[in-house]
Amino acid sequence: MWSWAFSLVLLLSGALRWSSVSGGLALTVDLHNDTTIHINRTESAESKCEVCVGNSCQSSVTLQNSTEVEFTCQQPENIFTVEIVRHVVCNNTCDTNITPEQHPSLQNFSRTFTWNVRVPDQNSIILDFTKTGLRQIWPTESCQDKHVYTVSTGASTVGRFCRTGTIKGMQMPLEGSVSLQVPGQEQLNPSTFGVSVGDEITLLAIINVSLPEEESSQEFFSPNYPGSFPDRELVRWFFHVPPKYYSTMRILNYTESRCQKDDTRLEYQRNGKTVVKPLNEAQLSEHQGSFNLSLRSCLRRSLTAVLSLHFKISAIKRGSEVRCNVDLTMEEGLELHIKKKKPTSACILKFSSLNQEMVTISSVKASLLSFIDCSEEDLLLTINQTIACSQQKGCASSKFSLKVPPLDKCLPGILQEVSWHLYTPQDGAVELVSPMGSLQQSLPGQKCNSSVLLTMTEHEQQGMTVGQFCPQGHIRNVQIQSNITVTASPSDGRDLKQITSPLLEGSFLESIKERYIFNVMPKKDVSMLVATPGWPAGMSPQSTVSWIVSFPSHFEALVEFTNVSQVSCVNRHTCIEVQKQSSRGETYSWRMDEKPKTVVMEESFFLNMSNCKPVKGSFSVVSQITLLKRKNKVLSIALSVVSVLLVLMVIAFAVVCIINRKKKKKQKSPEVSVYNPNGHAFLPGLHGVPTTTGDDDHVYHCIDDTMVYGHLLKHGMEMNEFEPAVDSYQAFTGPMERQPLTGPRENTQLEVGVYRPFTAPQNAPEVPNRSPGQGGHPRCHDQQKDEKEMSGDKCLQNQVHTTPDLKRAPLADPEEEEDSEVPL
Repeated sequence: MWSWAFSLVLLLSGALRWSSVSGGLALTVDLHNDTTIHINRTESAESKCEVCVGNSCQSSVTLQNSTEVEFTCQQPENIFTVEIVRHVVCNNTCDTNITPEQHPSLQNFSRTFTWNVRVPDQNSIILDFTKTGLRQIWPTESCQDKHVYTVSTGASTVGRFCRTGTIKGMQMPLEGSVSLQVPGQEQLNPSTFGVSVGDEITLLAIINVSLPEEESSQEFFSPNYPGSFPDRELVRWFFHVPPKYYSTMRILNYTESRCQKDDTRLEYQRNGKTVVKPLNEAQLSEHQGSFNLSLRSCLRRSLTAVLSLHFKISAIKRGSEVRCNVDLTMEEGLELHIKKKKPTSACILKFSSLNQEMVTISSVKASLLSFIDCSEEDLLLTINQTIACSQQKGCASSKFSLKVPPLDKCLPGILQEVSWHLYTPQDGAVELVSPMGSLQQSLPGQKCNSSVLLTMTEHEQQGMTVGQFCPQGHIRNVQIQSNITVTASPSDGRDLKQITSPLLEGSFLESIKERYIFNVMPKKDVSMLVATPGWPAGMSPQSTVSWIVSFPSHFEALVEFTNVSQVSCVNRHTCIEVQKQSSRGETYSWRMDEKPKTVVMEESFFLNMSNCKPVKGSFSVVSQITLLKRKNKVLSIALSVVSVLLVLMVIAFAVVCIINRKKKKKQKSPEVSVYNPNGHAFLPGLHGVPTTTGDDDHVYHCIDDTMVYGHLLKHGMEMNEFEPAVDSYQAFTGPMERQPLTGPRENTQLEVGVYRPFTAPQNAPEVPNRSPGQGGHPRCHDQQKDEKEMSGDKCLQNQVHTTPDLKRAPLADPEEEEDSEVPL
């Protein structure tokens, strides 16, 4: 619709008219100096339409002057294309701005504006696209505004471009051409570019690219892409990078031919230095400042082979670059690995001016690294160190420390792992001791509270883990007859660079009896767990392990087997053995078909285990050792005996009490001790009650109350009712016999069971009177006086036979009498 409207406008203005001869379209073409117009019928057109100049009609025509042409068809714009060529010849100086010319009569045709530029020898053509800028595109790609530029030099096409891009200029030797393609029925939007003369160059082309001061990305192609880049040629891109911006070159696709001479390579030039990289290697990235990138081709062996390159340049603004000189020459056998935690992070790691995802630095020489926008969390560091002993004599007594090597403060990143590879001599072993005194094995139910976890693995057993340990536990040292690797890793995600003290002290040993030996000293009342090497995967085949458990003599150890996994063996069998360290010690052992039992060891012991060559399953055991205070058996036995004796005594005492009570019930009157001046032994109550004599000598005249109530005297003293006479001597004032009884006694042998009457003495001594302060009751006389008034001077008569003329006789307490024995 728009094309017909535009044709109508041209027709009314006289530029177009309908031919009365051919019935086709006739138009007038105006030409300027140095301009040639080619009107060609497309090869794919099926129409036989022709273009006529005068009486000559052909499939194509070349116009060099303003001419009227006629077409034999009514819509020639669908069949013919128009190429408008202008020749620009520059002398020694040439500063020309080129702008495509409008040709209104050819507006409906697909047009190509071509400018052929030539300069004198030993010069070059400089094309300036500063005003518009170009962006290189695929050979088959179109531009949004439908204006496509093509730049060529000689027989090579530098590339196809769209307006509004980062390419600001080009430089080509001697001659070159610039073409602008505008499709039919598309109005021309002219843009100006400059042409000037430059110094001679030997390159195919130089392309100047200015990256914007913002994050950007631009793709580029080698000349003739996807065709082959010419042999033994060089094309160069010069990239202007804004300050504080870092650029990265990434190859998206390439093809490479086998070279007969020279080689194909990429050359980077920056700050006067040249870096050469083959196409199959990682290219420079994240480098600051402007640089040159050159593609150099070789002489191909086969012309059918193709050299092509498709790459992308991106730029991003970064912070300042931090350089760090890492020197590990003081640490023998050390390697430092630095790796980006996330490849897509903004952190830039550079080694030898090249952007790297991972860098390995050895202790052979110092290395210079660069870091851009890298924080501690962006990089992960690991250290590997090798400690080897090749000859037993040279290192049997040498010791070494496993400590974190110091790193330069300029080196960012988190040190997440440090590994020491320990190589022992043949048949040798390695011993490891914690500088803190002991180690603890990390197991379920026995977690480590330390910030560092030490993992020991074997080299021979395909990296089998011996166990995981941490400082401060029950294990005094570890001995392993194998080449091992000890790896330190943080258990809480901390940085190992903060650890400055040694983690382990080690030494090489000649040989040990077992494959693994652990020296253990348990703590009181604390259960300790130990597991076989390789737990839970199982011990290595035909290996042995021994725990040397030591503790003081006044303790005992409770050994329990909490988790046992057995196997099926080809020959031999697995074994678990608990043996006292003394030569005559008791031994407990269990084979694989027996369930180990809990044992109590009263002295230091060995806990030994051995594995067979298993057919099925894995042999692994978790043991629990608890140190307890030993019980004193002698004391226990003595206490038991004493307890039994006390029980027997209590029983005997109870029996005696029962018998005594029965005696009390049988006695009708209490026993009274009587003084016998004749010297005859007499115990009342044993031979019955004696008969009275004929006289009244056996009758008391008066009985003192203190004698009758003597048991109350003791109670009164306890109640402090009076003060008894204590520690005072009282002389005896009664009559005394001047001569002792010397007469013979008859029948000194008393007959048992025969009653003999009691005979009163002839001259009985008088019992002295006691004052109240000397043990008499203070109320005795008053009581006697009252009783005389009431009974007519009669005193209370005691019914027990007594000695005549005895005025006062004290009465013993019944309970005290029962307890006292009277000699016969």
